[in-house]
Amino acid sequence: MSSTFPDTPATLLARIAVEATGHATDEASWTRLFGLYAPAIRMFAEHMGTPPAESEDVVQEIFAKLVDALRAGGYSAEAGRFRCYLATMIRHALVSRWRKAQARVTCVPIECVPEDELPALPSETEALLDAKWRLARHEAAVEHALTKTALSQQTREIYRAYVLERQPIGVVAARFGVPRNTVAQVKTRVSRMIAAIEGEYGE
Repeated sequence: MSSTFPDTPATLLARIAVEATGHATDEASWTRLFGLYAPAIRMFAEHMGTPPAESEDVVQEIFAKLVDALRAGGYSAEAGRFRCYLATMIRHALVSRWRKAQARVTCVPIECVPEDELPALPSETEALLDAKWRLARHEAAVEHALTKTALSQQTREIYRAYVLERQPIGVVAARFGVPRNTVAQVKTRVSRMIAAIEGEYGE
């Protein structure tokens, strides 16, 4: 495999945290971290009932808070898994948005919205985020394998047709003029590559 993801969440967070010591902002690391977690945050927000048109606002809000928290040293690996920390941040952000919406509707101060009227956010927030993050990680790994590695164009097209588009193996073999076992071998080879790339993202 000639090209794989250069950063894991742990190395990205460590690099970004350096900002707290006065070093220049590492825009590349922020971009990579955003690309890794934004799809998961967006999917989670929509899962919680946020309209698709507003989900991007949630993503931007979460990352703005994350910037402040990381720069202030608000998270460290010793405190636990980053996704647990992020899940808590998402829950707080969604509750805050709900409170503000209720305050606008009822014309009462945000702090006066009763606790028992808060939306029923699931206790498995971290598990949901984890599942959606893993999906986003897999999709990113597939895209990386098919666009940024040394695979031949035919191999990429065979994988897309057979695995992503789910065309029958006989149809794919006939389309590319290769034996059926070649199609199966392409699936195995590329799938292993994708798994390896996912592994470099870390847990």
